[in-house]
Amino acid sequence: VKIFKTKLDLLNYFNKLGPEPFSNSFNTQYLKKRFKNRIKNIKNFLLDQSLVSGIGNIYASEILFISKINPMKKVKNLTVSEMYKIILNTKFVLKKAIRKGGSSIRDFKNIIGSRGNYQKEFNVYAREYLSCPSKRCESKITKININNRATYYCKNCQK
Repeated sequence: VKIFKTKLDLLNYFNKLGPEPFSNSFNTQYLKKRFKNRIKNIKNFLLDQSLVSGIGNIYASEILFISKINPMKKVKNLTVSEMYKIILNTKFVLKKAIRKGGSSIRDFKNIIGSRGNYQKEFNVYAREYLSCPSKRCESKITKININNRATYYCKNCQK
């Protein structure tokens, strides 16, 4: 819980946040500018709220799986095509999660006390050792830790 003592504190906090994934400013030009010469990996980039707002750990893994991008890939090495996939799939995953009421892992409930159902749609998150859901892929989902955050991906599909 974050408590703000003044409106200025609140404004300063929000001014430090990156664009929302559904905003027009979350585009390939923005990503090109932010990725240039950066050695940060794409998973950490997606989780950094000062670079893009509102993407959590679960959704970052799902976005990167659908985009077929390795979570450890350095952002400076991403192609424009991969940037475009990230933008499209971020919107796709988040819209789907919103429609499903979010992801209920452990004790999450929405404001009316209902559990979300997006966890039933996970491709990779919390599916370590299970088969990759991609057709024609016979690999298993792998779990690694990136900055102490569980990261799930398919070594075959996300090269």
